[in-house]
Amino acid sequence: MYDREKVENFQIRMEEIIEKHNTKDAFELITSELNECEDKYLTEFMAPLNFLKYEPVLDWVEQNADRVKNVTQDWGHLSASSNFSWKRAEKWLEIGRPLSLIALDAIMFCTTRGERLNQSLWMRELNPKLTDNPKLDRIANGLKQYIEKDSVPRTKNAVSRIINDIFEIG
Repeated sequence: MYDREKVENFQIRMEEIIEKHNTKDAFELITSELNECEDKYLTEFMAPLNFLKYEPVLDWVEQNADRVKNVTQDWGHLSASSNFSWKRAEKWLEIGRPLSLIALDAIMFCTTRGERLNQSLWMRELNPKLTDNPKLDRIANGLKQYIEKDSVPRTKNAVSRIINDIFEIG
């Protein structure tokens, strides 16, 4: 059975860790607990990692993405807030699911202009960008190549949204 109180208590403890430790130590403490948690809680438990804005979180995502059955936008949110780059996005798109779905969501968070449905105020303020500042046509071409491998509606919708946002269409 899912225990909402367990999630809330975990997040409160992790926020205290973030306040009391430097980024590297907080990351190590949080991920050591995440590595031991039940998979059903992983998506909610990982939320405090967003506040670290720390690139090693992306390596942790790579190592743990296969632990979830349903990839939610929370994973893309976490990746976007952790200094996501186009180089990493290309790698994840090449690897395929679940990392490719996470990459698409992260790219969307990093390329969205203005407000976005379901986007947290914190993410709007952070306003993440792809750290390696790729040319827009490189992103569009890479996504068009990816859609040839994975053309389900979720992928098509994400790619369309990203391309429309980066070229400010519609």
